[in-house]
Amino acid sequence: MKVRPYEKVSLIYDSLMGKVDYPSWAAYILKIAQLHSPKFGKSLELGAGSGKISEQIYKRFKYYLATDISFQMLKSIEDNGFHRLCCNMASLPFKTNFDFIFSAFDSVNYLLRQKDLAALFREVSKVLDDEGSFTFDVSLESNSIYLVRPQTIQGRKNGLWYERISFYKKLSRIHHNRFYISDGHSNNYREYHKQKIYKLETYFKLAESCGFKVTACYDCFTFNDIKSNSNRAQFVFKKIN
Repeated sequence: MKVRPYEKVSLIYDSLMGKVDYPSWAAYILKIAQLHSPKFGKSLELGAGSGKISEQIYKRFKYYLATDISFQMLKSIEDNGFHRLCCNMASLPFKTNFDFIFSAFDSVNYLLRQKDLAALFREVSKVLDDEGSFTFDVSLESNSIYLVRPQTIQGRKNGLWYERISFYKKLSRIHHNRFYISDGHSNNYREYHKQKIYKLETYFKLAESCGFKVTACYDCFTFNDIKSNSNRAQFVFKKIN
């Protein structure tokens, strides 16, 4: 049975991400906030997933809202110390402004069309304070080429057996992750995830057209400038006033 992305993967997500150093990633996000948006007022997280970064940093802000398009992922968050809302990052339902908006785990790559990416930037511009900043990371082609040979990962979590097959189609610049999940009885599920691996210049072009200036483009997890062979980029946007 085919199901929507993260409907069943939410049940095995922590196993899939078991090697992620959440404290270091959270510290990196906080440092970006300190450098580019030091108010630490109202923060909005897009694509919060299972909330592992949220749990690390929400207390540093006066108000913190974690959002994700997957209700199942938000349900998996155990900590109730911050607000949660299910919504599409490319269609934000807010009328208030935020001082710091961010997205992690290459969630932005899930926007498969440039018009959706532009919609995200326009929506963020509407709710970002004039002095605030927006930061997000993206996976680049070097990362997908490294994984171009099909990779298969298998495991067990919460009584479920799962298999993930990952591959990259260079012509379409789509990175695929296919999940096969079974409860060992008669229930078998399939989830197909796609991510668009945009060229680096696409982000710069769309930023300007949507009223942003790129104040930083780091080699992700560092504060060094991006390189041509970097696997991931960390962008910091500010509004053009």
